[in-house]
Amino acid sequence: MLFSIIDRMLMREVFKTLLVIVSVLLLLILANSLVLLLGQVAAGSISMKVMGVLVGLKVIKLMGVILPPAFFFSILWGLGRMYRDSEMVALNCAGAGLSRLYRVFFLIAIPLALLVAVLVLVVVPQARVYADNLQQQEKKQFRIGGLKPGAFNEFNKGHFMIYVGQADEQGDGLRNVFVRYQLNGEPGILVARRARLEESDDNGGKYLLLEEGQRYQGVPGKTPFSIADFQRYAIRLPDVVADAAKVSTTALPTSVLMASGDIKLKAELQDRLSAPLSIFALMLLSVPLARSLPRQGVYGRLTFAVIIYAIYMNLLSLAGKWMSKGVTPEWMGIWWVPGLAVLLAVLIIRLDNLSYSPLWRHLKGRFT
Repeated sequence: MLFSIIDRMLMREVFKTLLVIVSVLLLLILANSLVLLLGQVAAGSISMKVMGVLVGLKVIKLMGVILPPAFFFSILWGLGRMYRDSEMVALNCAGAGLSRLYRVFFLIAIPLALLVAVLVLVVVPQARVYADNLQQQEKKQFRIGGLKPGAFNEFNKGHFMIYVGQADEQGDGLRNVFVRYQLNGEPGILVARRARLEESDDNGGKYLLLEEGQRYQGVPGKTPFSIADFQRYAIRLPDVVADAAKVSTTALPTSVLMASGDIKLKAELQDRLSAPLSIFALMLLSVPLARSLPRQGVYGRLTFAVIIYAIYMNLLSLAGKWMSKGVTPEWMGIWWVPGLAVLLAVLIIRLDNLSYSPLWRHLKGRFT
């Protein structure tokens, strides 16, 4: 038999908790992202179809970030429950000591680390590029000449406003157009069934060519006030500065980072590699942190573990910034942070073994 009953029990406990933690974290993070995306849909920046694709890409990007802490806390929670119910006492009597626990958790950590490595090194950069390209295409389709369909587009601090009901799929035609402007200090309104954008050959400016509409000039009830029908009416649009396309380092392929000599790109590469390494470092740390002494609470060290994880993640972030700014040497990189986690795990194990030794109990009894 490949796995013993004890191995399967430990794996089942960790996998069950891991699934719950990953699901909860995904729901919490996606809820916030969904609110932001719905705001973009309401503003006309993206469509509902594209929003669904972006949510799926967000899940892919989050998995590489969520799995290391989820695995860490799943071991803590699972072993903490087993210590609470005295199941670990029975397992220790059956010969399932610290080495047995680590062997089982290494069998889980290896495929999990490989999955995280594939995600952060290959899949996530491609997902970022695809998401950026998708959003750029949406901007081209929905923000024609600086106009958003389904929203009031303000220019010149609100003195010039255009509302576009909808845009054709080809992107060159507009329907149900409303324009409010100021002419010689007097307000004017243009309403048209159809409109299209044209570019002047002389200065490259964009013009909105309205068709089949009415023009209202002045203030109703005051003179002069005029209403006129028109078949065609052209109005120049204020210049709109297009957003400059920026390529984020997080979207660069890993092969580009490996071939680059730029210190910032090297820091990004090590930041990606830190995710699978954190699987092993946090796993080594989670086992001694989950261990409860006889008179401790149910999850006596869980709060301590949360603090350690927060410090670990902050150190990873600082290590990347220090490396990119040249504060720490390049050879040092960010590897020292997982190394500190491993050293802390060894220290906690040694202290636990010391606290259980007869000599320590004898000395403690004499001086307390």
